[in-house]
Amino acid sequence: MKKEIKNKFEVYCGNIGTVYSGNSAKKARESFKEYTEQSEDKCRHASGEDVELYEDGELIDEFIGKDNREDA
Repeated sequence: MKKEIKNKFEVYCGNIGTVYSGNSAKKARESFKEYTEQSEDKCRHASGEDVELYEDGELIDEFIGKDNREDA
């Protein structure tokens, strides 16, 4: 029987740390979207923070929060 290899996805948010770690690309994308929205909202815990999405340790998507933008 062949073992299915699953990818590992992680979402990291600046001042919080890892907010998702698992094998679901869908859940990882949902988490990335949620924390990106929180980063854009000035009244949320993740306000202004960077959000990063990794697949098997490789950065595949990134949102730069206002706290780290050169134009901020």
